[in-house]
Amino acid sequence: MNIWNIRDKEDPMPSQLCKNIIFVAMPQQLSCKACYQHLWRTAVLLPLSGGRWVIAIEELFRDAEHLGIEFRYPNGQPFEIPYIFDVFGDDLDSARRGMNNFLKADSTGTKPDSHCRCLLKLQCIELLLQCTVAKYRRGPETPLCSFSHYPLGW
Repeated sequence: MNIWNIRDKEDPMPSQLCKNIIFVAMPQQLSCKACYQHLWRTAVLLPLSGGRWVIAIEELFRDAEHLGIEFRYPNGQPFEIPYIFDVFGDDLDSARRGMNNFLKADSTGTKPDSHCRCLLKLQCIELLLQCTVAKYRRGPETPLCSFSHYPLGW
């Protein structure tokens, strides 16, 4: 399965003149219960194991420039791409366990079993979802979810 189907079929090569700016989710978005559950529900639908999630995020960050993608905060500041094992753990096994914990459902199967408090980890997960599932739909012009933030409504 190719999760990188993000380019137009007519334009297979990314152009440096046509950058896709991806806006990173802010703490207000990721701490909102409704937005967090939306992020989780979307993430569990992807057919990726915990370890494959980490590899997919690492590949996204590695290939972003080649794909014509820029990551920015809504205020325009560039998002500094983190070293993947600084975010997810010291090795692939601990990273896999961390993602499996994030993806784990409660006894009803409809909500997350626990809430991840690591903002950078949640931002990385959200960036992958935004680049694959959402196709870059959320931006600063997205209507507000509340008085304090834009929704993760992709």
